[in-house]
Amino acid sequence: MDEMNEEGAGHDDVADALARQALTQKLIGWFRDDMVHTAAWRKMAREDYAFYNGDQWSAEDMAQLQEQKRPVMTFNRVAPLVNAVIGAEINNRRQVRYIPREVGDSIANEVLTGAGEWFREQAGAEDEDSEAFADTVICGMGWTDTRLDFDNNPDGDPVMARLDPMKMVWDWSAAKPNLADARRLWYVDEKPFEDVQAMFPDMSASALHAGWAKTLALDPQTPHEHGQEGAYQDEGREAENDKAMCTLVECRWLEREPYFRAPDVRTGQLHDYGVEEFEGVRAQFPDLPHMKQYRKVVRRAFIGREVLAEPDKPLAPPGQFGWECITGYYDKLNRQFYGVVRPTKDPQRWTNKFFSQVMYLLNSQAKGGIMAERGAFEDDRQAEESWTRSDSITWTRQGAMAAGKIQPKPVAQFPAGFFTLFNESKEAITQVTGLSAEFIGTREVNQPGVLESQRRQSSLNLLASLFNALRRYRKRQGEIVLYLIQNYLTDGRLVRIVGEEKSRYVPLTREAVADRRYDIIVDDAPTSPNEKERTFAIVQQMLPLLKDYLTPEIGLEILRYSPLPASLVDRWAQKAQEARQQAEQQQQQPSLQEQEQLLKMQAMQAELQAKQMEHMLDLRSKEMDLYLKQSRLQE
Repeated sequence: MDEMNEEGAGHDDVADALARQALTQKLIGWFRDDMVHTAAWRKMAREDYAFYNGDQWSAEDMAQLQEQKRPVMTFNRVAPLVNAVIGAEINNRRQVRYIPREVGDSIANEVLTGAGEWFREQAGAEDEDSEAFADTVICGMGWTDTRLDFDNNPDGDPVMARLDPMKMVWDWSAAKPNLADARRLWYVDEKPFEDVQAMFPDMSASALHAGWAKTLALDPQTPHEHGQEGAYQDEGREAENDKAMCTLVECRWLEREPYFRAPDVRTGQLHDYGVEEFEGVRAQFPDLPHMKQYRKVVRRAFIGREVLAEPDKPLAPPGQFGWECITGYYDKLNRQFYGVVRPTKDPQRWTNKFFSQVMYLLNSQAKGGIMAERGAFEDDRQAEESWTRSDSITWTRQGAMAAGKIQPKPVAQFPAGFFTLFNESKEAITQVTGLSAEFIGTREVNQPGVLESQRRQSSLNLLASLFNALRRYRKRQGEIVLYLIQNYLTDGRLVRIVGEEKSRYVPLTREAVADRRYDIIVDDAPTSPNEKERTFAIVQQMLPLLKDYLTPEIGLEILRYSPLPASLVDRWAQKAQEARQQAEQQQQQPSLQEQEQLLKMQAMQAELQAKQMEHMLDLRSKEMDLYLKQSRLQE
């Protein structure tokens, strides 16, 4: 019996190994197909980042300039342009609100929206989103990861982290904005070997390093069949010898998973069953009506030399990877996304070359070489060295200069149209992008503020597609946050809710944010400086028309949208609330005069009642006397 068990276990191990080998081969094949497409984008993206950082000369041009002893001039006009677009996003941030699709669920809306704001505050989402948007402006793609971190908190801490675009690989066929139609995504990272070994303690050291990923990144056409054991063995030896850093590949891909819809045997309502669960139910109820359907599920696997563990599911809504992308402009011919830097490269290159040429001409003070007969100079070498120098004398032979014995050297003459082309190259940077100097903030002219504001707004209109991608990204990210809150964070932790009166803390429980469908709305964030100034300027213009409808409550609400510090507005709101409460208490408590009048009225009423009783008693006594007298007369 033991031998049979051991034999069965051996067969299971062999089957698992074959399944892992087949999955590894399939994933590496996908990676190679996607890397062919991504490698071309990475080449352009590296150049985009180099231009933004001021590294704008190619190696060939640098060598040529050094050989000619010409100055290497770089006046970076790309960085201010990019920084202006990034600053526009920071000053006009948005917030996500959740609106339930049921009547009378305003409490759940308030709690859940507050929980979403708490999630983003804890994760520092505003800064991470801005960094990802900066990547989009520069290279055309920005990435973030929204997840829960269980390292320091067993209940999970919210995390939103910007991902390096140069480490991402995506489905080569994805073409929709924000890669909404991607079937798989990859993240290639280098981690300390000890960290990777702690993540997968059951795997051997030679299996942890994904050396094939670097090989395919350099040359995607490299053969990757798993049968080439020599290459994999070399990678294993490399991982064992160099344990400082380890390449780890994480893949997330979509699969179609079958499931069954059938009535619940206890409640009779429709229920979704997995394949194994439905087989167990159907064994008890063979005639149970059902319908087979398919749904998209996301799988996740970590790959070293091979798949390191059984694939699982990331903490993300159905059909989403947990990694979200912000895409820029789309090149339909090459199927690549690019940012603002790409069209500025040629004008920036020509501007640098014109600057270098100007400096060279000014330094050399010559318009070029000359033609001379042999023997015209006393020393040919001295003539070659001193001819282009304005502070030196070039000695000629006796009688070589017919016009006179002393003549000035010819002054440098710039080519015709040189400065026209030079100015055109500088202005072309704003022309190819459409972003005005007013938007960048580099135009120093005396013009009306309305005109300058309109020119800035026209520049923002040209960037509408970038901000629309950011808005679409926030909606998809809001779905991930909603999923994590409803399924993993409803454990009673306190979140801050900003109500009409003041901030308060409420427990985040599952009853407060029951499983409902919500509409995700990306709204203007009242904390954005530009949004406050714009809103308050509009309110100021409308105040004369609304003066008859203003109340203290409306006035305080208007102050919340003013550029005043939030702490000052909260202090005023608190004082106003205290004054309102005191007024209500005073209305409830009567004044001293009213109390005196009330006491007098009560005394008069008591005196009147006493007189009425006395009068009634007198009448009763008279009636009794009369009755006695009548009785005596009758006797």
